[in-house]
Amino acid sequence: MLEAIPGRVFVVGVCLLITTIAYSSQFFVFAPALGGWSLATVKVLTPLNLLVLMVYYNYYLAVTTDPGRIPADWEPPSSLLITTKTNPSEGITGPRFCKSCNIHKPPRAHHCRYCRRCVLKMDHHCPWINNCVGYANYGHFMRFVFYVNFACFYVVVLLIWRVRSIMDAIRHFQFDAEPSTLEVAFMVVNFVLAFVVLFCVGILSMYHLYCMARNQSTIESWERSKVEKLIRRGKIPPVEYPFDISIYKNLCAVLGNNPMLWLWPRPMPGDGLSFPIRPCVGKDVVWSYASGKREF
Repeated sequence: MLEAIPGRVFVVGVCLLITTIAYSSQFFVFAPALGGWSLATVKVLTPLNLLVLMVYYNYYLAVTTDPGRIPADWEPPSSLLITTKTNPSEGITGPRFCKSCNIHKPPRAHHCRYCRRCVLKMDHHCPWINNCVGYANYGHFMRFVFYVNFACFYVVVLLIWRVRSIMDAIRHFQFDAEPSTLEVAFMVVNFVLAFVVLFCVGILSMYHLYCMARNQSTIESWERSKVEKLIRRGKIPPVEYPFDISIYKNLCAVLGNNPMLWLWPRPMPGDGLSFPIRPCVGKDVVWSYASGKREF
């Protein structure tokens, strides 16, 4: 069903939703309640507008940044084409190869059937940005959802303040302070929209924060779950996930090495072709969580 809808429709819809929540609440609810566009009103609403600016900019980066292409001249190093010494019967599984793109796939790269190409460190294809979330735009995507949470939370807090001020006015029989029908309508609309977005995007943020802390993509999370079931059933030997190098370093791998700049837009570190692994895992070995076998 969703596949039949052009991706640009989702992008336009997201922009309209952001604009509706951000500006209808200010023009029809907050500014009138604060006494018009005074200096005091600007001070209250400036943080919201800065948050909305960051929402727009990070959304733009997530939509327009290529998630990561495999270089045309990239080939797996010949030194990785070796037979395992721990279990020679496993032989050489070799680097992964994409039959659709007719190229070798670097570690953590996957083929996207929507984009019709392989994406470096692919996380998932997101219709809401009309783009894949991959190595090069994952940080932009995460900052976008974080700023959406911050902005919607700010709107909800101001809406709660407005409702409380109305209730206080009614309790003190200040009926001249009652809101207009138009303001009430926009209060209801904005509260519903902001709360729904905060709830849905909040859950998405928590899940991806969990994935970042474990240095795994959504695809790798699914694969790890499958492998863990196979291990519990005794189908395959225990497998150690190699890319989890500590919570702090895992977050730095996506948001950058300076925690003070984690929420500031910046390119992803690294090249998307190679990744540091845990010291206890063989340097030349990467585990394929889709099959539970070694790949080189």
